[in-house]
Amino acid sequence: MFYYSQWRAQNWSTYDYSASAIYWFTGSIAITINILLLYLIIFKSPSSLKLYTVFLINVTLGDLVFSISTTMAQIRIIPNKWAFAYVSLGPAGILGGAQGGYFAYCVMLHSLFYMFLCFPISFGFRYWILIRPLPSMAKCIQLCLGLWMIALVQHILFIFSESPEQEIRDYLKLNKPAYHLDDFFVSGNHMINSPLTSITLATIVLPMFPIYCLVIYFYKKVHSNLMANVTKMSPGTMKGHRKLIEVLTIQASLPLLFIFPPITVYGLYHLEVIDFTIAEYAVYTIFSFMPLVSPLISIFYIKPYNVAFRRIFFNKLPVVPQVTKWQTRYQDGGETQYSSSRLE
Repeated sequence: MFYYSQWRAQNWSTYDYSASAIYWFTGSIAITINILLLYLIIFKSPSSLKLYTVFLINVTLGDLVFSISTTMAQIRIIPNKWAFAYVSLGPAGILGGAQGGYFAYCVMLHSLFYMFLCFPISFGFRYWILIRPLPSMAKCIQLCLGLWMIALVQHILFIFSESPEQEIRDYLKLNKPAYHLDDFFVSGNHMINSPLTSITLATIVLPMFPIYCLVIYFYKKVHSNLMANVTKMSPGTMKGHRKLIEVLTIQASLPLLFIFPPITVYGLYHLEVIDFTIAEYAVYTIFSFMPLVSPLISIFYIKPYNVAFRRIFFNKLPVVPQVTKWQTRYQDGGETQYSSSRLE
């Protein structure tokens, strides 16, 4: 390891050890769960879920990349006036120094941004199949690739917005003289000297709020559509839709728990409204829980995966025949409509 000796010379604080422990905890579990979910999607999905697996694989891969890059980078972010310093506590720094830490951080932001771009898809898809026939698999793949291209542009911009390491270190010594980070892997961006930084940060942060409004819009449309047709559904179908509303509610609450709180902490700390060192560690440690919780929801609520999971780890469940019909159809004004994916 070329930078191992530098890593050994670092004098870690209690905050450093605590943050790194959280990163290793959330990362190891998230990586394992997402790999397991990919296995379940690829090998245990019934034919009725074939189309929806496009979105499931897309989201799961995004969560997996985010959890790997977050664990590798283990970023402590120090925003100060016009500059941002990123201290890498993870293996990326040991392997590649400051540049390795910065690259892992870029991948982390890229996957986080893509994860949030894709967040409305599951809600929009469920609403789409309530009012229209199922789209083709090719269109679903094209949608995912189109969103990924947007995130890729952001990723490239952020890579080229990096400021020289010594410039960031000098800026830290001037504005944070109490910090002793000479032996740490430090990279960063300067908004004045690297204008791409402001553009990149704006493309990451600002769209999150309208995107979440879109999520709420689709959530309400699905809910109102299901409730308007409740009298036309069988008890079994209604049970499935109630389960759908439950999982939609949980999914819609995830950003309120793991996205907006760290953004708020980051904003308040950067604006110097709060001045707690722990804020430098809290931003991405909170983010790191997102790819851990998201796949657990899919495994718990999507019955074929839930059954397969329990059979693999507990070996107590009998073989259950695959569901032959994915969508429940009901009549509304003479037109056949489609319900959302069957979770029960």
